[in-house]
Amino acid sequence: MSSDMQVVVSQEQGRVPITVFHVKGEIGAHNYDQLQSQVSEAVESGMRDLILDLREVTYMSSAGLRALHAIFQKMHADDEMKKGMDDWWQGRAVNSPHLKIVAPPSHVLKTITAAGFDVFLEVHKSLKDAVGSF
Repeated sequence: MSSDMQVVVSQEQGRVPITVFHVKGEIGAHNYDQLQSQVSEAVESGMRDLILDLREVTYMSSAGLRALHAIFQKMHADDEMKKGMDDWWQGRAVNSPHLKIVAPPSHVLKTITAAGFDVFLEVHKSLKDAVGSF
């Protein structure tokens, strides 16, 4: 597999300012940390709300899932959401108010749902829908 992953960052305005990471290529063991680092830098620069546009992701391994989990944790490091995770562990869904996913291809969505990440990450069919959910 190729180690190519490209991330293009854009801004959208909903009820709040939203940063969109348009991810293209593979997210795997060879590059998942690149995505995590870019999100960490954005959060440290003041970003609060993020959409991961996965429309052009061709492959996601368990390392990609690890990146999604780390991004979720980074987005909620100082958030009341952490308290709500107790509810999630008891079987009740607690969706992230700050992190949304857009249009992963079916094989990537299967990876996300098989891991149970769709329980705490909203998956939207379009960027417009995701922006409107904030």
